[in-house]
Amino acid sequence: MIDNELRYDTVVLDVGGTLMGFHHRAPFRQFLVEAGLAHDDESVERLHRRLMAIIVARRDGAQGLGASGDDLYDWWHGIFREVWPQRADLAQEMLDWLFAGRFDRLFDDAVPALEALRGLGLGLGVLSNFGPHLREVLQNLGLMPFFDFVVVSAEVGLAKPDPRIFELVVDQAGVPRQRILYVGDHVGDDVEGARGAGLSAVLIDRGDRKAQSLCPRITSLEQLARYVRPPAQPAQALLFDMDGVVIDSMPMHLRSWQQTLAPLGVDLAADDLYPLEGVPTVRTAQLLVQQLSGSSCPEEEARRLAERKRELFRRDFRPALVPGMGPFLYDVQGRGYRLGLVTGSDRRVADQTLGPAGVAGLFEALVSGDEVDRGKPDAEPYRRAAERLGLPPEQCLAIENAPLGVEAAVSAGMRCVALQTTMPPGRLVAAGAERVFPDAAALRSWLLAQWQDS
Repeated sequence: MIDNELRYDTVVLDVGGTLMGFHHRAPFRQFLVEAGLAHDDESVERLHRRLMAIIVARRDGAQGLGASGDDLYDWWHGIFREVWPQRADLAQEMLDWLFAGRFDRLFDDAVPALEALRGLGLGLGVLSNFGPHLREVLQNLGLMPFFDFVVVSAEVGLAKPDPRIFELVVDQAGVPRQRILYVGDHVGDDVEGARGAGLSAVLIDRGDRKAQSLCPRITSLEQLARYVRPPAQPAQALLFDMDGVVIDSMPMHLRSWQQTLAPLGVDLAADDLYPLEGVPTVRTAQLLVQQLSGSSCPEEEARRLAERKRELFRRDFRPALVPGMGPFLYDVQGRGYRLGLVTGSDRRVADQTLGPAGVAGLFEALVSGDEVDRGKPDAEPYRRAAERLGLPPEQCLAIENAPLGVEAAVSAGMRCVALQTTMPPGRLVAAGAERVFPDAAALRSWLLAQWQDS
């Protein structure tokens, strides 16, 4: 019986590179033995390294290949001809070994993961760009009893990432597509293919080599038993500040403010502006003029300065994400965290920034500076974001980069961590941040440790 709290009803897996692969050296040693060639450790490692380098170099060119068994045969034949350019006989022999399943070995995490998923009551299936011998391979590996259905490209005349082959999976699974999770090792064929058909997908990245991929990643299939559950730690929702956390915009904000205030004789430095990050634009203008010129700044003048600053910012800014933030956002959203954005910038600025950066669709709730009566460091912006998500503040984790933003989140009753993009760690901790991370990768490592332990 399926746990009602699970995010999915069915998990469908790719085969090559996901459930099995060429990672064991023993078959390659045996191949060299039977070929009458040197089979010491160095020779075996050299053959394996050469083969894998060629596969990696050619893999993206094979995207969509598999609708015809002959095409797969020809592609692999070309791979082995590169491995043995002077020995056509060995290239053919290696091809024969491949289609006999003599090189493939199960990954150590495959069976434990399948057992765990079955234990949760989930349906299991296979979708693979494979030859017509796949069922025999799965049977020989002892995997067929795990699966409710198997969809093979060479049998149906379609291949990933064609959405039509994923439609066959939906039909076979017999559940709504949003209740199906697809697991594979290739971004194009597997992740983008599944997404194109409206399915969720996660990338198996055992070597942690694809850190820049804009998708959720796991490093072991055994993490799937946790992945299919809603996240509980460190919170159910993650609320992000925008400037300096999601968008690498603070240098341009500084430049546009400098140009705006220069006619007033104000010499603005980063140390003057960055502590105010998160404060609504009009209020920022008032504070900067008062602090740096010693004169008051009426609201009408502050609005004029704010609009001039916005014009300069829009004219010159080209939205770019904080390094590593794109992969991080896609990863945590795929794991089931609900995402919100809380910014002191106006809604128009936020929309014009997030869209071109490619992350606007990831945020379920957005609270901008012109939508609140009291901006950061007041608790109102973060409280409103929690309300829009329908969650209590204690179920939200704020991610900030400025002291006033940290104070706002803590005042709202939330835990808060910070990125060290503009301010020294001591200032952020003093404001209430429980941890400060040097970059998005360190933040991801910490959050995944919490996620795995929940």
